[in-house]
Amino acid sequence: MPSRREYDLILLGATGYTGMLTTQYIFKSLPLDLKWAIAGRNKGKLEQLARSLMPENSSRQPPGILVVNLNKKELDGLAKRTRLVISTVGPFLLYGLETFAACARNGTHYLDCNGEIPWLKSMIHQYDRVAKETGSIMIPCCGFDCVPSDLSTWLAASYIRRHFNAQTGRVDVCIHGVQGGISGGTLASVLQAFELHSLRHLYNAHAPFSLSPRQPSPTVPIKRTSIWTKVFGLLWIKRLGWMAYQPQGPVDRAIVHRTWGLLESTTVAYGHNFDFHAWFKIWGPVAAILWHLGGLMLAPLILLRQVRKLLPRLWYEPGGGAGQGKIENNWFEYRCVAEADTPTKPKQKALVRMRYESDPYIFTAVALGEAARILLWQNDTWAHKFGGGVLTSATLGDHYVSHLRAAGVTMEVQADNPVYKGKDPFIKV
Repeated sequence: MPSRREYDLILLGATGYTGMLTTQYIFKSLPLDLKWAIAGRNKGKLEQLARSLMPENSSRQPPGILVVNLNKKELDGLAKRTRLVISTVGPFLLYGLETFAACARNGTHYLDCNGEIPWLKSMIHQYDRVAKETGSIMIPCCGFDCVPSDLSTWLAASYIRRHFNAQTGRVDVCIHGVQGGISGGTLASVLQAFELHSLRHLYNAHAPFSLSPRQPSPTVPIKRTSIWTKVFGLLWIKRLGWMAYQPQGPVDRAIVHRTWGLLESTTVAYGHNFDFHAWFKIWGPVAAILWHLGGLMLAPLILLRQVRKLLPRLWYEPGGGAGQGKIENNWFEYRCVAEADTPTKPKQKALVRMRYESDPYIFTAVALGEAARILLWQNDTWAHKFGGGVLTSATLGDHYVSHLRAAGVTMEVQADNPVYKGKDPFIKV
């Protein structure tokens, strides 16, 4: 990438819901000498956002303002002016292609917060090789989709490799608890996927290894999902509790398995028998059955176009969401149990806890901002060693873990003690 560009960073889509939160985080937390700009189609909204950032007597410079339309010519010009683009413009299925392509063609690093696997699969097919040739490091899904699952798995696999001298087998990650809702943009992305793709296409796109650059060749049989889980949603996992289907799970699984494929030929490979699953913690077996059956009954409604048209009217419009005062007290917590891939039984296990005492959308802003810091000012991550291409948040590795911890994200990892009888292994007694 050319070292002398006008900007270090351009945030595209800054006046949307996630974009504004990301703008605020960058302004507050990234270095004072950052050369950056906010970009979008509405100059008035951009100027208003820039003014809102500036407290009295601030020594920090406001961001530049760039008015840009989402076409090839203007986005190529945008990508050539900066070292990194952060895009929060969704649905990406409708508005993301030209930005992604422009960054890949021009050797510009790229981050986004999408969770749209069918679109991402198409982008990988079209632009992964281009990005490798130009040196563009492209990390999509760099927010609540899918950083918690991806980094929890990285932490667990790293712990198993360092402390048990083994590779990793089965990994179960769950949303242990969450307080927060979804924005209008997230809802629009989900609905648009059903609007433009068949069920068969969506099913194939979300297959476990659909985004992986290689397919698995396990040396031991992978444990199959039981009939109780398939029919009734009943699954109990030691150290996690009763599990239920997680709507975001197929997205997380595709990304984590892409990380597996990218790292498999490196010294930090997860292993041949790696197998990732994502869940949602539920209160008990009855609640798990009700959650499962309720989902089976309600899911077909989204296939009805009338329902898809009605939902945005009952919720936030794209670009909107709950106000800052309503989300500051939100939080989420992920838990992870990962087995060492060894012939001994019981298998040694690593436990991971990841918690953030604020809203998932604020976490997305933090995740994008700290990933940008690493891409701009460090050069020794696995993402940098790969030299470019469509990568994942876990390829930023331990640097990313350290930066997120410094930003207030709790991330703990420890060995499971088989004789531990307490209800919560992360509560010290």
